Amino acid sequence: MKTKLFIFPVILLFYANSAFAYLDPGSGSMLVYFLIGIFATAIYSIKNQYLKIKIGLIRLFSKNKVKLNHKKNIVFYSEGGHYWSSFQGVIKEICKMGYECSYYTSDKNDEGLLYKNKFYDSQFIGDDRLSVMALNYLNAKIVIMTTPQLDVMYLKRSDNVQYYIHLIHAPTDVFNYHPFAFDFFDCVMCSGPHQIKHLRQIEQARNMPEKKLLKTGLVYYDELSKEKNKISKKTNQKTTILIAPTWGDIGLLNKTGFLPIKILLENDYNVILRSHPQSYINDKTLMEEIEKKAKNHINLKIDKTPSAKESMSKADIMISDVSGIIFDFAFVYEKPVIAFAGILETCKLAELNLVNSNNKNTAKIWELEIMDKIADIVDIKDIQNLPSLIKKSLKKDYKQSIKRLRGESIFNYRKAGKVAALQIIDIYKNIHA
Repeated sequence: MKTKLFIFPVILLFYANSAFAYLDPGSGSMLVYFLIGIFATAIYSIKNQYLKIKIGLIRLFSKNKVKLNHKKNIVFYSEGGHYWSSFQGVIKEICKMGYECSYYTSDKNDEGLLYKNKFYDSQFIGDDRLSVMALNYLNAKIVIMTTPQLDVMYLKRSDNVQYYIHLIHAPTDVFNYHPFAFDFFDCVMCSGPHQIKHLRQIEQARNMPEKKLLKTGLVYYDELSKEKNKISKKTNQKTTILIAPTWGDIGLLNKTGFLPIKILLENDYNVILRSHPQSYINDKTLMEEIEKKAKNHINLKIDKTPSAKESMSKADIMISDVSGIIFDFAFVYEKPVIAFAGILETCKLAELNLVNSNNKNTAKIWELEIMDKIADIVDIKDIQNLPSLIKKSLKKDYKQSIKRLRGESIFNYRKAGKVAALQIIDIYKNIHA
């Protein structure tokens, strides 16, 4: 897929996140779709060329060029230390098989920098945009990453890389991603059948050739399931609540602020707040305000560690919104969840609207369809009733339902790392041949 694909003009209008709303594709709106599509295509092409020129000039005149180690044929790139859990199991298996690989990270505190193996080397490439741009000139056979939108934003396909793989690091639906998240990868390693189904629908809607979609699973579930019983449990009898919202406008804290935390603390619960790492970037002001208020409460802990495993092990129940951590807590720890409904605005999900413009609204968000099988769904208006909702949820037994759904929705549970390594080496052998 080295030659860039020209996207169908009628579809490209979805690239602008909020500039173009979804229109019902009736007879009167088709001409509007066509005209807007032509305009969007032109804007995309101009923007893409501008970014290429800008990246080239910055790299040419920068005094702080990033020097990458090019000696390995298999390269992993991580934009943050919290993704090491998604790479660790694959890398270890590849090393066991005797294949060399490199790990580049944009996080100087990434645990992947500490891992040692004779078939492995790692490098902190810097945490600014210029560092990411250095990857656009990488020389390797295969590059594996969890970062979406390859060849859309600043991270471009290198002419010296033969094959790009996206490793999906959450069980959630691909419709939740921004437009073109996976379009320019050669292969996507999927966690479950719902992702394969919906990626194929996106390809069909854009009239794109099918890319390789693999039944891989979730690598970080391997270690999470092994370690869940090793972590020391809580030492007191108070119920511990883990609040784990997603980031951005659809996040619980953006809707409610400190209120749910305040309610729980007033009812004498132990509270652990673990916001999505992206919250501290995109919702910086909000998180600073919450941390300021948190200083006055001894029963409140804010967890910023790379892995949520300790917090999930100690919690009795989770409160969340549409964050993928819900499924980690349910599928691996088999504990109850309270999820607030009505937060996810599906009308703003461009990829979902793209598919449904051709399929008469038949496509649905996976997590919204199955959430009630593993969680109590409550309305945001009922937030004042959190204490009674928690007591009610703790009395329920979701374990059988969770196990059944996990079997239906997650490929290769507890062995995804080995499967992923075999899949990557198989691709490598075919390229090398």
